[in-house]
Amino acid sequence: MASKLINLINTFSKPMEPISTNLNPSTIALKNIKCVVFDIYGTLLLSSSGDISLSQKYSKTDYFLETLQQSGVKILNSEKVQLGLEYFYQEIDLAHNRSKKNGLVYPEVVITEIWAKVIAKLLQKKLIEIKNINIREIAVLFECFVNPVWPMPGLISTLKYLKSKNIVLGIISNAQFYTPLLFKALTGSTLEDLGFSANLIEYSFIKGEAKPSSKMFTNVKQSLITNFNILPANTLYIGNDMLNDIYSAQKTGFKTGLFAGDSRSLRLRLDVPDLLEVKSDIIITNLNQLINLVK
Repeated sequence: MASKLINLINTFSKPMEPISTNLNPSTIALKNIKCVVFDIYGTLLLSSSGDISLSQKYSKTDYFLETLQQSGVKILNSEKVQLGLEYFYQEIDLAHNRSKKNGLVYPEVVITEIWAKVIAKLLQKKLIEIKNINIREIAVLFECFVNPVWPMPGLISTLKYLKSKNIVLGIISNAQFYTPLLFKALTGSTLEDLGFSANLIEYSFIKGEAKPSSKMFTNVKQSLITNFNILPANTLYIGNDMLNDIYSAQKTGFKTGLFAGDSRSLRLRLDVPDLLEVKSDIIITNLNQLINLVK
């Protein structure tokens, strides 16, 4: 199944180029960095929406219809089946609300559960027919359509350099099951092949909470101390969002680097009062700049 999903990602992905943010990168290096932890969408991967697509409500019904058709779904009523996109976001809202009632401030959904409910509702209303349903395939196709991604320039060379310097690598990212598959599809390597430590990878869909929740950051912090004897002060977190990434990482005690390499993904959050005094330790506009900024 994974190989088929990887092939789908390859088929429906195409090269993208970053759009300049016109920000100036830092020139003063950070010393004694022993671990670098990355965000994914908008940092390691160019993202057309700037984030994982669940966070934004698209009105692109054509993407929804194309997803169903490419998945082998027979559409019985093309006009009414477009309501499926409304069902999709309704189910996400319902899941979020249930989690918030249980005390979670920043809940995350499991996207396969959302799609299963949407497809069930469309079947119940006799708007579609389907023989062999594959929810994971549907989820991958929809994500490829609404949020195309591509490796950020300098991704491979930067990770190789950090790995050669024995710098431990980790990930904290809002994500879904297909997120790690993107790297195998687009770079030919798994995250572990690229040097990331399996016990330093945190995904929101697994934890049930999304950034800016501190849960994933706290988990990585504890793992670094327990398994690597690395302190937060010797850890650099790189992300493109001042709230989700920089603010949350600083609360954990990490050093921070704002990735400002693509205007589509840069989130300065100038409208958030709590962030007015928040500054990242460094700013980078290309991943390769870490080679000179991490010592």
